[in-house]
Parts: sequence; structure tokens; C-alpha cells
Amino acid sequence: MYETLKIVWSIVAICLVVLILLHSPKSDGLGGFSGQAQLFSSTKSAETALNRVTWFLTAAFLGLTVMLSGGWLTKPTVTAPIPAQVAPATQTAPNAQPIPLNLPATTPATTPEKPQ
Repeated sequence: MYETLKIVWSIVAICLVVLILLHSPKSDGLGGFSGQAQLFSSTKSAETALNRVTWFLTAAFLGLTVMLSGGWLTKPTVTAPIPAQVAPATQTAPNAQPIPLNLPATTPATTPEKPQ
């Protein structure tokens, strides 16, 4: 839906630009574009129809802009299920002793004798 509205919004924008360029600042209307507006009964009715279509496309463009920029029509995101929590293994090595670091080396002469 979001992508479709973006395409419609782009088409409306292009049509709006073309219609605005068809307007004549000297009130010639479509008569200046093609000699005479033969599609309509008079130049006045052609200008009126052009104004109405331009206002309609302007309202559609602004409405679509608000809808698309508002973030109301974003694509639904699929969230992955949360994996089950697994407790870490608590196995320890038998008779594990920490290894001391940076200790002076003991000499055989200074080692204490073990009592029997």
C-alpha cells in the first residue's frame, strides 16, 4: 500500500506540474497553447476546468504528502520470535585451580617439606 501511494503521489506531482505550466499568466488559458481550446465550448470554460483540476490535484498532492510523511502507512514489520533463554552449562573442570601469574619461581631448596 505504501509503495502504491508513493507511485500515485509521483504521478499526481507530475500532472500538477504540467497543469500549472498550461496556465497562462495573460488569461489566454489553453487558447495560447493550441490556438483555440476546441475540447471545450469556450476559452472561459477551458480555464475554469483547468483551474478545478489543478485545485483537485493540489489537494490530492498535499493529502498524500501528509499521509506518506506521517508514518501512518509504513510496511508492517515481521518480528522474529524471541528465542528461548538457555542457561549456560555449569560444568567445571575437576580440581580446577586458578593459575597464578607473575609469581617468582620457587627453587627446590626453598620448597617446604610435606609432613607425613
